[in-house]
Parts: sequence; C-alpha cells; structure tokens
Amino acid sequence: ESAPSAVSADIKARVENGEGVPFFDERFSCREDGGAWSAYRELVEYSRLRIFDEGEGEELARMLANSMAERTSNVSQVLQCNVGVIAGYHLLARRYVVAGDEGKAYRLLQLALIYVFTLRNALKVPADAGRDWATRTDKIVEEIKILKERLQQEQLRRLARLPESNTTLRVPGLRIALVSICAYPVDHPLVLRNLTPVNRQAYAERHAYGLHVHFEHPMPGQGIHIQHAKLKLMADYLRSGDYHWVAWLDCDSIIMNLNRTLDSVIHRYARRSARRFPTEGPRRLAPAEREELAKDQAAEGDEGQFLDGFLGPAQHNEEPLPDEVLETYVAHVGSCNSNEGCRMGARVRVNPRTSYMVTVRTAQIDMEQDSEKLAMVAVGGKVLGECNPRPESDYDCRMHTCFTGMEVPQEAVMTGSVTLEVHAVRTHNDCRCSRMHGICYNAAFADLEEATEGEKVTDPSYGAFVIVTLTPKIHNNTLAARAQPTEQDCQAKVAEDQEHQKPLSCSCRRPKPGTSMKQRPLPFSAWTSDAGGAKQQPAALRRRGAECDGQDLLLGISVSLPLCLQLCREVEHCRFVAYGTGRKRGQCHWELNDCLSFEEDAYHVYDIAPTLGVGVSTFHPAASLGCSSQCLMAGSAEASSKEVREGFGLSFEERGVDLLITEEGWGLSSANWLIRRSDWSIDFLDRAFELCHRDMPLFGDQDCMIHLLFNPLALSFESAGDALDPHAVIIPQRELNAYDALNAHYMGCDDFQEGDLLVTFPGCKDPTACNPLFKLAAAYANGTYNFSSNPHHMHNAASLRLFGPPEIAAQIYQASRER
Repeated sequence: ESAPSAVSADIKARVENGEGVPFFDERFSCREDGGAWSAYRELVEYSRLRIFDEGEGEELARMLANSMAERTSNVSQVLQCNVGVIAGYHLLARRYVVAGDEGKAYRLLQLALIYVFTLRNALKVPADAGRDWATRTDKIVEEIKILKERLQQEQLRRLARLPESNTTLRVPGLRIALVSICAYPVDHPLVLRNLTPVNRQAYAERHAYGLHVHFEHPMPGQGIHIQHAKLKLMADYLRSGDYHWVAWLDCDSIIMNLNRTLDSVIHRYARRSARRFPTEGPRRLAPAEREELAKDQAAEGDEGQFLDGFLGPAQHNEEPLPDEVLETYVAHVGSCNSNEGCRMGARVRVNPRTSYMVTVRTAQIDMEQDSEKLAMVAVGGKVLGECNPRPESDYDCRMHTCFTGMEVPQEAVMTGSVTLEVHAVRTHNDCRCSRMHGICYNAAFADLEEATEGEKVTDPSYGAFVIVTLTPKIHNNTLAARAQPTEQDCQAKVAEDQEHQKPLSCSCRRPKPGTSMKQRPLPFSAWTSDAGGAKQQPAALRRRGAECDGQDLLLGISVSLPLCLQLCREVEHCRFVAYGTGRKRGQCHWELNDCLSFEEDAYHVYDIAPTLGVGVSTFHPAASLGCSSQCLMAGSAEASSKEVREGFGLSFEERGVDLLITEEGWGLSSANWLIRRSDWSIDFLDRAFELCHRDMPLFGDQDCMIHLLFNPLALSFESAGDALDPHAVIIPQRELNAYDALNAHYMGCDDFQEGDLLVTFPGCKDPTACNPLFKLAAAYANGTYNFSSNPHHMHNAASLRLFGPPEIAAQIYQASRER
C-alpha cells in the first residue's frame, strides 16, 4: 500500500468518523423522501418477488438497472440509502445468474461489496437492514467466490490462446517508468523507506526504466489522503508525455525477479483478445418471438429446442480446453404442470477434437406420480430416454441422477457445439432452486419461513431444473499432436541439417534477444482481404462466393477468418480453406482437393500457401521449410519506435488496451498496475481521483477504480458478459501482484513462486513480524538468499511465511496465536 504519513493518518481518522462525508449519519437507513429513494425502495421490493417471472421479469430488471444507474451516477448520495444500493446490485446479480450471464453477475457482486465498505460497520450489512432488503455480506462474498471459480476456466481459455513473451523482452524505444510513494517518517520502525527504493533502483537501472519514488506526500497541505493522491500523481506522470507506460508499485511490494521485464507483461496482455468483451444482453423471448423461433426450428429439423427461458448472452465462441469439464443448466422458471409441459434446450460450446461422456441430473420437482417426469432427454441429437425418479413426495426437491456415463455423439461434437433438449411434463413449480449453488429446496417451506420473519426468498420457483455435465473422455488432441512438432523436434532437425550442411529445413532457429519460441497468431492486418494488391500477403483469396468441388472437412464453427486460416496451417497437407459468409459466417472447412473447380456457395476460398513467406512488423511466421507454426518467432527486439507507439505491431482491432490490472480475492487490486499514456487513461485517473477525494471520501483508490471500470456496463441492460471497461485487461495475479504465502492462504490468492516478478505483503504493519520478511525478500532479489536450496527454510518462520507452502505457513501462524 502507499506508505503512511502523519498527515494521511489524521485525514483517514477524520474520514472514518464521518467528518466531511455527506450523509454519513444516514448510511444504515433509506430516506423516506416520497421521491426518488421511496420509488427505488418500492421497485426493489417488488422486483424481488417478480424479477424472474416470464411476463414482467425482463422489464423489471431493465427498470431496476436504469434506476440504479441513476442512483449511483452521483455516489455522494448513495449513503442516503446505502443498504438499498447493495441490495439492488445483489438482486440484479441473482437475476443474471438465472439468465446464465455469470460474468455480469460477478461484477455486480463486486460493486455491491465496495458499498458494504462505505457502511463502516465491520464489513457487515446490519442484520435488521439486511433482512429488510434481502441481502447479507457473507452471501455476497460467498457468491463472489463461487463465480470467480466458475469463471476461472474461461480465463484459462483466453490465456492459452495468447502469445507467450520472453520474460526478458525489452523493446527499444518503449519508455516505461516505475512510480511509488514511500512516505514513511524517517524514524518509522518499518524498513521499507530504505529498502524499497534500493530494490526499485536496481530493477530500473537494469532495464533503463524511469524511476520516481516519493519520500514525502506528493500533495501536502491539501487535505488529500495519500491513497487518493497516487491517482492524481499517476495522471500527472502520464500527462508529462515522458513515458509510454507507467507502473504503479506499492511500497510494500518487493521486486523479486530483476530479470523479468514489464515489457513482457505489456507485450502479452495489452491486446483486446486478452479479455472478453461485453455483448448483447440476455433477455426472455417474447411469446411472438417464441412462436416464430419454433417455426424456424421446425423448418430446420430442430423442433422443440430453445422454446423456454432466457435468450442468453451472445457467445464468444472460445473453444473449451481439451480437458475442460462443461456444466450447463437446462431449466424452466414457472410451472410445467400440463400434458404439453415445457420444452427446454441449450447449446453448449465444446472442443470438436475431444470425446465427451454426459451425466444428466434433475431436481425431483413434483415427480411423485408416474405421469410427472422428464418425458425426454436428448444430447447432441441422441435421445437418452425419459427420467422418472418417483420420489416419495412432490416436495422432495433433491437432485436425482438420470443418466451417467453416456457417450455424446461424436458427429455432434465435431460441429463445435452440442444441443441439449429436455421435455418436462406435469411438474408444478413446487421447488425453489439456486443456479449459484446448484441446489433446490421446498418452495412452500421457504415461503412459510419468510412469512414468519425468517430470511426472505430470493430464488425463483422452477417447474424443471436439470444439470447436464459433459466430461472429456479423451484428453489428448491427436490432430494437434500430429500437426505440431515440439520445440525439441525442431531443434533436433536444425542440428541434423547443420551437421550435414543442408539449408535449414525448420525455422526454429535460435531466437534473437527478446523473442519467444511459442506460436503467436498474426495480426489482422496481415491477413488478405482481396486477391489483388502488390503487397505480398500471408494468404490469398482464391475465389469469392464459392467452395471447391469435392469433399471437405469442418475445422471449426463461429471462428474468425484469422483463426480459420491458422487452423489450416496447423493441419498437415491443408492448403485450401472455405470460410463462410452471410448466414454461414464463421464456418471453416478444409477443402480436401486441389480446388481446380468450384461451385457457387456462401463461402470465400483461401489459399494459405503464401503464408509460408515472411510476415510483417515484429511478427515472424515460419518460412516454408517443413516446420509447423509451433516454431513461429513470437516477436522481435528490433521493433522501431513507430511500432512501439502503435502497440508492438498489433493490428488496429487488437489495440485500445490502456490498463493492465490484477484481481485479488474479491475484486480488483490497486497495489500494482500498469497504465498506458492515452486520453482515456488520463481522464480515468482524474475521474477516479475526484470520485475518491470529493464525491465519496470513504472510498479507497481500489473502490474508485472498481466503480468506474464496472458500473457503467454492469448497469447497462443492453450489454452482457464481463462488464469491465474495454480499455482495461485483468491479467493473472502473479504477473504483477503475487502475495506472500500466508496472505495468499487466507485471501485465496496466488502465492509467490520462483520466477514471479514481485511479492506483495498486504497489511503487514508489525515491525517485529514484517521487517524480517521485507529483508528476506530483498536478499532473495539480490541473490544472497535462495530458499529452494536452503536446508533451514522449513525451520525459518520468515522464510515459511514468504515462500510457503501456504498451508504450512498458516498452520505455524495459527499455532503462534494460540500460545
């Protein structure tokens, strides 16, 4: 954190007591003003009862989102109904979970939590107010943890597709600065005032980075908390124009790996493909839309699919990893108590090169009689049969396994998506279910508890609630394994060619300094859009509006043109691909012939042979010498200053990322982050400073950043998915913000591992316990301590707390507290 000063301590104490904070004394109640806040309370209370309904649920969600956007546009007034604002975020999050948009729900919960902090009530919503508004802090935190774990896999998918960057990459002409505030008094017992600047200087000198360590409050005498001052300070450094990127590093963060550059972090993550963009929002299908969709599906042979529930957010078509377990809910809010019942469906994005086994479980909702059942369950077009568990009571609500160990048809998997269909008949909505927890419970008992002053109900009633799990059967990608020789294979081939004095037949030559051997996709600007043009292109357009006569093989659906071409390059003998246009857009077919004759169709045919030449900018594709794209060079250390300014040679579509920040246990971390000089960045920091210093002094710098980065899109009913501002990318925590082992254990965060850039010690203030940690970290950084080869590591309390294992560090810490 930013180092304390006597002035900052005084400012903080006054703010904590509410001095200068508008409406501080009203924060536990909600204004009965007969106006905006009264109307807001009525809307939240009514929405809790009806926001999941088929008829008015969508409109209520829209009204609530719009009302909250208005109420939080001036955060100074939030304390007039603080708990009510928390409840609004919480209710919307639950609604989006039911709609299948867990990314948006996750951000809404994080926003709810920053307003729990403004209560200044030991991080708790007061019990009475919490019951009135149907929200609790422990529920919010629990749900954040659940969604974070679920969304982790999606992040891993994106990271797996990003280019690797040599950790010592230093791009000539890229000007980077480090900024810290270490404003500890000279006689302060913590050693950071003297230790951190030396550590920063060694790192900055090694890589020719600018360095600005402030030993005094940068804005003295202005009544500004030092946490807030760092936002203004960073904006001023960007305004100076001296640097392309500026890194904020808290004073209690010690750089551990002096060889690892910030350039490598920027190079890998400062691209839009590193994050998931917001999309068109989820909504319920109107009756007329359902009828029309049913007609279309019947015409296409898909009768019975997608006739119920929310139309979920648009998919980003990120192919699941080969070993990823996929879980999907197929459910109906409301009753299915008729002979016709409810037909439900979903499509699941799968890895087309993996085989799957399916497990189907259902809540036993009103299934006591023979006629009350799932009349049909189908996966990938394969009918598994009916499911009739016949519990002892209609109100059982427990989960029952209908099918397990059934193979998913491979022909369906090869299309890249699998259709799920469920038909429930004569099942009344006797159970309330939580998609957050994957459980159901008796609706009548829950309603009775609420009526007798118990906890208020916030889960909808379901007539059918089915969980479908697809588990990979084959974890190895045989196609990729055949198409992609390993780096060792390529190096062996290079050695063989050199020994026999042959021209190199594999492009796995030793990389120049600052390059990586891992494959990297070409920028969009490198892919041809026209057959003409004098400039050599990596792919040539062979024929528009046609496909080649003969057989083809589907490589992917809903993929981009660059990815389609890259997929062909990965497959041995693939030269021609047909890429869909119009309604077939995104389909990618390997043409299995010489493409000498064509037939008209909604495709463009590409010849990828020209891609075997030299690429553009700092990207260096392999030459046509028999080596796969695994051997592509990932970047050049000889980038020109113009290329630096334009973003490492990234295409226009990949640019526009200005902020790289990490996420800790519950939300974004403001401890260490990187920001690019741009108009957006300066405006963002200026707004964050004003938000903290003037509008909501109870906010820390972290809270201001979360509010600005999440709130606009989280409360926009027209967008779905991750509500993060598209100028920002959340990168893996250990890239910029690994924790010491003890904090990592208790906060559920990444602990420092050898090779990580730095280690952070959040909340470490006791000189007796913390100074040995800081000194040990500095010794590790300068090479005088190596815990992995130190036989006394497991007997050294400081070494264990810093390097772990986290579980052992926690056990020793707990034992010391019990003495």
